[in-house]
Amino acid sequence: MKRLVLGLAVTIGVMGVSTPGFAGDDDAADPRIGEEVNRICFRPNINGWRTLDDLDDVVLLQRGVNNWYYVELLGACPNRVLRSAIQIGIDSRPGPSCIAPGDMIIVRDTPGLARRCNIQRIYEWDDGAEATDDASENG
Repeated sequence: MKRLVLGLAVTIGVMGVSTPGFAGDDDAADPRIGEEVNRICFRPNINGWRTLDDLDDVVLLQRGVNNWYYVELLGACPNRVLRSAIQIGIDSRPGPSCIAPGDMIIVRDTPGLARRCNIQRIYEWDDGAEATDDASENG
């Protein structure tokens, strides 16, 4: 069973650099990806999370009953790690229960290894919008 942990702490450290496919970089963007937002506030916590197709460095986070967000990550968060994770947590700046670009998502997999992934961008997500063939292939 997957568990979700939301913790608040000061983020300290430098992340490795990778090149994720940002939603705004693709001319044939996925229609499920909505407007970019500068933060997501969770009261009191994240209700769920899931991966998206075979896309690396992306996780969908759920706030409330049916509010999903497409979160682009920078770091060692390939899809296979996110899919097999048993726990996901947030390492954010002190303050309200919000996450924003610059905060970290911590993914813990079965052997207990933790990976830290920097949040780069956050978008609203609409499951009801129909994905095009190009968008589902490119993310």
